[in-house]
This record gives sequence, structure tokens and C-alpha cells, in this order.
Amino acid sequence: MNILVTGGSGFIPSHIVDKLLNNNHKVSIIDLWQSKESKVHTSNPNYKFYQGNVLNDKLIEDCIKNQDIVIHMAAILGTSETITKYDVEEVCLVNVIGTTKILKASKKAGVKKVLIPTTPDVPWINPYKITKAAVEKLCQLFSIEYNLEVVALKLGNIYGTRERWLDGPKDAPYNYQKIIPTILMETLKGNKFKVYGNGEQKSEYIYVDDVVESFIRAMNSDKYLGDKIIHIGNGENTSVNEIILACEKAWNKKINYEYVDMRPGEIHVDITLDPAPLKKYLNYELQWDLHQGLIETIKYYENEFQNN
Repeated sequence: MNILVTGGSGFIPSHIVDKLLNNNHKVSIIDLWQSKESKVHTSNPNYKFYQGNVLNDKLIEDCIKNQDIVIHMAAILGTSETITKYDVEEVCLVNVIGTTKILKASKKAGVKKVLIPTTPDVPWINPYKITKAAVEKLCQLFSIEYNLEVVALKLGNIYGTRERWLDGPKDAPYNYQKIIPTILMETLKGNKFKVYGNGEQKSEYIYVDDVVESFIRAMNSDKYLGDKIIHIGNGENTSVNEIILACEKAWNKKINYEYVDMRPGEIHVDITLDPAPLKKYLNYELQWDLHQGLIETIKYYENEFQNN
């Protein structure tokens, strides 16, 4: 198939792009930059890179012609970063208006299916969560009222190789603080990891390979999945304090940390996802446990630290 992946140089989408190319699909990506993981595909005749953003109507129109599937991953991420680091108007434009443009263009071009990630329902007041909640409703709107099959895949705290951290790749247009790469990189630097609040807030931690498999299954499904919201999870959550202990066990290394105030835009919550829709609609259950996923992730960041 012909598949367009927006934000294709990012953490999760770069893994999806790898899988699609390995399965002999023709893949185009739109992104503001090319990560090193994207550049390895430059000589592949089934790969095309378009530099730009999802607010560019002409670029979207050119890229979306003759596409069978659109996987819309482009967004400005970050809970506190979308308050303290990035402009709120830009976040709203890219995440909400950019998504609307992609959905309108997909409908006009006759795209068969659009896949979009959303986030858990939590009472956090920050631009990222607000815009992703709106995106989820847009998925349902276009499925119900505009007859475009749009599938929302609700993601928890995804971790694995290639995830960025706050002082990550210098040429990346946006970096943001995610817990597991931050724990690993701060420890490798000899710094203390900052635990926000008391560390008892919980989330589901899902290894990236399980997310990729879920997207591929949703893409290939013969079932009509428009207006469905499919949780990518297993119903088990883990606290920040427990994540630190899990990293120590997988790494066989002591992690030094300290407790600090909560970041702007966050409050203590317990996030749990419902595994039933994943099993019902995609016939899938998560395969990676936390320990196994952390071992693979740690190898990557040790290598990144040594080479930077």
C-alpha cells in the first residue's frame, strides 16, 4: 500500500516506518527534520521524505495524493513543556488545526483509513492534553459525520529505543522530558533524577514494539474501526517509584534521585487503560513485560551516551 506517516522522524512513528518498509509498503513521511533513524532509508526507493509541517495546505495536498492509509503522528508533545517551553498558540495550531487539515485532505483524496494516537483521559490542564482530547473528538466526528474511517489509538506512557529526552538531539525541532530516558541519561551523567511530587503517581508503561504491532493490526484490519477508541494497554499501572526500582533491577545500577515539586500542568493521577478493545478489535494482547522492555531500552541509551 501507499502510506503517509506524518511526524515520521519521531519516536513511535520511526519504528512504524521501519516496519512498513520491511513489509514492502511505499512510505512517505512529513516532518520538520530527518532523524538519524529516518536518514537510513534515504536510498530506499519505497521511501520519500517531505520536509515541512501539517499546517502547509499545499504540502499536505501533494503528499496525500494516491495514499491508501494515513498514520497521523505529527504533534507538539510535552505536558509541562507545552506550558513553559513552547507557545500555546503553536501547540493548538499544530495539534488541532493540523489534524483537521489532515482529516479534510484525507477525505478529499479518498484515503481508506486514518490512524491517530490519543492520550488517556486525565484531569491535567496543559495544552498537550487539552489538544489531544480535542483530536480524539475530531477522530469520531470525521468517522460519524464525514464518512472517513478514523481510528483513535489511546496510548499510555510509551517507552523504548529512540525516545527523546529534554536535552536530546540538538537538531530536533522539539525535545521533551519523558521519564525513562531521563532516568537513564541523568544517571549516566552522574546526576540525580528529579521525581515530581511523591512519586506515587501511576501510569501504564508500554514498550514501543507493542504499539507498532497495534498500529499495523489496526491498519490491516478488515473490520470497520471508524469512531472506535482502542486502548493500547493491559490494565496494569506502575508508579514512578516502582519504575525507578524496575530500572535499577534491569540495569543492575543504583539510581540517585530526589523529590521535587510537581511540574506545571500535572497533578497526581493513576492512569489505567482498558485492554478489552485491543483484544476485541485487533485480537492482540501486549507481549512485552516491563523488565524485558527496559533491558532493550537501556542498551540503546548507553550507546547514545557513549556516542554523544
